[in-house]
Amino acid sequence: MDYFAMSVDLSEIQNLADELSKEENPTPDLPIPANCDQSGNNLLEIRDTTGKGKGFYAKQDMSAGTTLIGAKPISLVMDWEEDDEEDEMSMCEDDGEEDCDVMKGSKRNGMLVACLAKAMKENPSIWFEQVSNLFPRQVTDTIWICECPETGMEIERAMNALAEVHQFDDDAVDEIRLRLPLIIRYNCLSVETGSELFVHPNQGKGGHIALSGTGLYYHPSYFNHSHTPNVARYSIGDVMFFVSNRGIKCGEELCISYIESEHLCENPRVRTNLLDMDFEENSIHDVVDGAETTYPIIDLDMQDELMSIHPIERLDEIKRLLKQATSDTVTLDDEGAELRWFKSDAHQLRIILALTYDSIGQHTNALKEWEQCIVFVKEHLPPCDESAVALYVQGALCAQASGQWSTVKAYSKLAMETHDLLFGGGVQFFRQRYAKEAELTLRPPSKKVLNGSAAFDLLWRA
Repeated sequence: MDYFAMSVDLSEIQNLADELSKEENPTPDLPIPANCDQSGNNLLEIRDTTGKGKGFYAKQDMSAGTTLIGAKPISLVMDWEEDDEEDEMSMCEDDGEEDCDVMKGSKRNGMLVACLAKAMKENPSIWFEQVSNLFPRQVTDTIWICECPETGMEIERAMNALAEVHQFDDDAVDEIRLRLPLIIRYNCLSVETGSELFVHPNQGKGGHIALSGTGLYYHPSYFNHSHTPNVARYSIGDVMFFVSNRGIKCGEELCISYIESEHLCENPRVRTNLLDMDFEENSIHDVVDGAETTYPIIDLDMQDELMSIHPIERLDEIKRLLKQATSDTVTLDDEGAELRWFKSDAHQLRIILALTYDSIGQHTNALKEWEQCIVFVKEHLPPCDESAVALYVQGALCAQASGQWSTVKAYSKLAMETHDLLFGGGVQFFRQRYAKEAELTLRPPSKKVLNGSAAFDLLWRA
């Protein structure tokens, strides 16, 4: 059994992740905490859902901050395992046919398919006892093809090797060949240790980005998607935890979000495009033909580009972009195409604006932007979202730098309470997880500004 349902001490597993993150190419295989009850789960059960197949439901009332599941992956591919070069050629070009049932898939998912097929050769029960139970639970007309030809050939070799195993007859191999890529596509989850520490640029140094990857988990795959999720998730190494983000009643379905929480406030069409799947109609096909897939303009590359600009020039550029992002006027790109701004674009711009003001010592202006970011989280994100913790921390540190002590106390308290609800462990675990965040010098040192552990000693005493 690979799950549990109780509050556990995560400090030991966090220590292991901290050490593992220092390795050049880490492959996490961390233990589920030893003090957990693995005899069964008395909090949730799997039931049939209307129009969505199977899903998790609460077996009893539970309060916010209840740990529901801690799970290890069936298979995991690390970010560092994927080549940086984007040299893949699509193997499924658009031929103008509207009824094409060929689905192009990413190299990352393809690597996960090949990895899992190899594991199934060594242990066929992975398919028969776990993976075959996941959605889609039957063969469909959709054919999945990997965008990367080399990975596609690796998948083919792994599938052919399954035929050498006596447990897999020809029909079973054919079923795996068709279903496994779709099972991974609809059930794989991103794995990030301390993901809320990537809220703002510069945080590659603050989080454990080396431990990021994509994995297929068995029991967590029964969490269906909702744009109003009542369950949050986070990872420490390869172990993934699921926690209620609000009070839940007995019989209520337990859902997570399959997209980043900051995009849940977008309109249904945008959310569906980001999902790249139509759950509401229980279809396993791509979004309807003609639906334009849109993505945030202020993505990671754009954030890095903005942060590379001199701070004074960056202020002007961010304000220009922020005006466009919050205006009703249509924005056109260099080729005359209409740009579609997300609500999260303005949010990301304000985060960079706050960082920029802080970096040049304009802490009062910075605090106004941090406060706007916190308002966005409170109004648009699920309750007790983990990204709120990082913003509360920066709001408190910025308020301390500007001498606004009532705000310092308020944000310090909110940061601690939200973190403790999601992760537990009290102030000691909070300080452990935010140790690298404290080391970042986001504000110029002065007699007034406390950086590093000094600020944490003042605001979150051990």
